[in-house]
Amino acid sequence: MKDSVKSIAGSNPYNPGAYAVVMNPNTGAVYAMAGVNRNIKTGKITDDALGSINQVFTMGSVVKGATVMGAMMDGAITPTSNTITDEPIKLAGTAPKASWFNTSGSANVALTASDALMVSSNSYMMQLAMREGGFKYSSGSSLDMSNSIFPKMRGYFNQFGLGIKTGVDLPGESTGFEGVANQTNIGKALDLSFGNYDSYTTIQLAQYMSTMANGGTRLQPQIVKAIRSTNEDGSLGSVQTEMTPNILSTVNATKSEFDVVQSGFYKVVHGSSSLRTGNAMSDVTPSISAKTGTAQTFYGTSETEALSLASYAPSNKPKVVVALVFPGMANNTGSAVNGQAAVSIYSAFWKTVESDK
Repeated sequence: MKDSVKSIAGSNPYNPGAYAVVMNPNTGAVYAMAGVNRNIKTGKITDDALGSINQVFTMGSVVKGATVMGAMMDGAITPTSNTITDEPIKLAGTAPKASWFNTSGSANVALTASDALMVSSNSYMMQLAMREGGFKYSSGSSLDMSNSIFPKMRGYFNQFGLGIKTGVDLPGESTGFEGVANQTNIGKALDLSFGNYDSYTTIQLAQYMSTMANGGTRLQPQIVKAIRSTNEDGSLGSVQTEMTPNILSTVNATKSEFDVVQSGFYKVVHGSSSLRTGNAMSDVTPSISAKTGTAQTFYGTSETEALSLASYAPSNKPKVVVALVFPGMANNTGSAVNGQAAVSIYSAFWKTVESDK
């Protein structure tokens, strides 16, 4: 992470550092946590590993897997009926909101849920939110939804670890940050659906992706593996306590619902569309499944963006999750540093931690 931040500093003056968590999705064991803080005024880089549990950022599209799962659990779509047309969302009194690849409406396309994840469709997610809120969208209409859409969507996000404490065995963990949820800000529910409203920690991303990878079991992230005594001569004594996986909750969703999202995460990296967002990781073995994120943010009045990534490997039988974020990047940076950093982390993992791929 330090090398990555150094490599981008020159062209990203407002980047305040970067954070990463590497976790076992089947046990909750934390293999590694890393963070670096970069002083924006001086450029000095210092270690900040705890930032991965106490620094919160708007993460962007990385959360869309939870949006799709919530919509299926809510009945807005089903595993077999989930095709929606990506089109700019035009509501009365507001500027159009659109997907990155279809800002003008000239590229309207029918998308399944997994394909919407592959190409990171904002329009698809906004239409899911409106369906969950009981609003039938038509171009030019006024958005008429109850405030209850906020706790409804957040409730689904919470089930995967987004927006609640993960329970990691360290003090000082942040819950994240929730934007205002009132009728004046009802349009923000659409931003929430594609990850551009609430803020999360990096370890929340890791727990979220672990829950997706293992099929619905939310596990406590654990840094301590065992507690041992000390012998009289100061040497390491016997194991007194050995940590076991701690299940915090289970997502009440079907395997077919998880299959939709897991298929989408696979397509993000390996799909056939040129619009897929995880192409930088496609040649890595074993296979990576992932969701990338780009959130629109600000440093003062300067437009910036946060680049995030939540991923797991191997795609068919996940053994490891990598989650990371690079906040405060230059607007429209075009950087692939999030994917590049993940590739480096996976390479180190398979070399030094788990050789049996």
